Amino acid sequence: MIDFSVQRCLLIKLSPLLAGLVAFLLQGCSSQSDATWQTVQLGLRNVVAQIEKSPLQNNLTYLRANINGLDVLLVKGYLDSDSRGSIDVWYSSDGSVMRIQQGRYLGSIGFDQNWQEVSRNDALNLTELLNADVTPPRNSTLNSSIAPIKTIKKYFSTQSYVGIPSYLVMRDERVSAVVSDISFTSLPNSIPSSLKKYLQNKDLIWVSETPQPNSIFQKKGISFAWYGFVKNKDGFEQVIGQQCLSKEFCITWMPWPIQP
Repeated sequence: MIDFSVQRCLLIKLSPLLAGLVAFLLQGCSSQSDATWQTVQLGLRNVVAQIEKSPLQNNLTYLRANINGLDVLLVKGYLDSDSRGSIDVWYSSDGSVMRIQQGRYLGSIGFDQNWQEVSRNDALNLTELLNADVTPPRNSTLNSSIAPIKTIKKYFSTQSYVGIPSYLVMRDERVSAVVSDISFTSLPNSIPSSLKKYLQNKDLIWVSETPQPNSIFQKKGISFAWYGFVKNKDGFEQVIGQQCLSKEFCITWMPWPIQP
């Protein structure tokens, strides 16, 4: 179960009329592990143009997200430890919280739709999936095209979550993961247009995750996910992630600012 005890900290939302970055102060935090609570955290929830022009603080780590059509700039609050891999905890200026574990969405608070109590069983991490399906090219260089994808395989795991505010409970939902390469002209339709432009001229390798029919529902689940990577000398770097909680509601994110 996800520990959302961070709600004990009061997130103060300041006036949306302020130009540029909006500062909010995290007060009254009791956790001894949350050293970053003692500093001022910055966040921005605003239009695309303001996000792209806003000055950033060198000592903070940012994530640009699109929450079902609304562009948001999030700031990393802290790194939470977990036996299945560390969890990045991100905040917006209005107090919304999103958690990402090793590149995958792990729940949120404050969006119009959220997942809570998220768990994934028998799921390879994204790097393991990529290493299993991508063959390194001979004499590869940083400027070479992406490695060819081997014969596509499906990797199966299960995920469980509680949908909020619907309180739809999904237990042991069977998910298949597939690795593939997709050209820019055929990017997933669910990727927001405000983020697509940053994927131009990048040779992307994608991991897609889709719920499968099972004996209870006799049809595919309503959620799906996309994760886009580039290959460099250090391995695979994630440049975009997307978790759609339904066909109508998607959460998409990428590191910000975008590296050339």
